Parts: sequence; C-alpha cells; structure tokens
Amino acid sequence: MKCDICNKELSWLFFIGKDNVCNNCMIKHTLFKELRLSDESRLRKALRAFDINCFNDLKNIKEHQLELLENGKIQEKSKQTVKYKKNKQSIIRTDAKEDTLDPMSEMDQFW
Repeated sequence: MKCDICNKELSWLFFIGKDNVCNNCMIKHTLFKELRLSDESRLRKALRAFDINCFNDLKNIKEHQLELLENGKIQEKSKQTVKYKKNKQSIIRTDAKEDTLDPMSEMDQFW
C-alpha cells in the first residue's frame, strides 16, 4: 500500500480517517513522536477524543490539547474505533415453519 503523504510503498500504515499514513510521515508532521518507539496509546486516545476525518485534522492538534487530554480535562468520546457488521438475519433457512434446527447434526452424534 502507498502512503498518501510521501507516496512510498510500505506494508505498515496508519489509517487516519480517509488517509493512509506511514510511520515516518506521522513522526515528521504531527506531535506523535513516540510512534518511533511503537507506542500508539496517545494517538489512539486522540483519535477517540477529537473529531478527526483526515490527516490534516490530526496535524492541527496542538500540544496544549494533548496535555489537556492526558490530564483528563478533555473526555474521550465513547465512539467505536472499529465497526463490526451485524448479521440481523440468519443465513440458515428451514423449509417449513414447524421445522427446527437441531444443534447436533447426524455426523456429530457418532463422535
């Protein structure tokens, strides 16, 4: 995959909103210098607390905002960072309404 900032082909990228950003660009252009040591806790906390839709939004975060976040004066929003698709309808169908699904199949009975 390519980094959207430096256009280098890398296998490890951060997905910041709609942008794919490499570790080096993140260190150069933002306040998250600790990513060089592979500690992304401040970055994840900032992504949950601030409305970040692209890499430019992340670059606009100031040092005093991060200090307020670490001191607990800015609360994290309780939004999911990973979204899961929920299956609302079962894939398994029965022929009639009276049919039920037996949790143990015929093959399982002989084990």
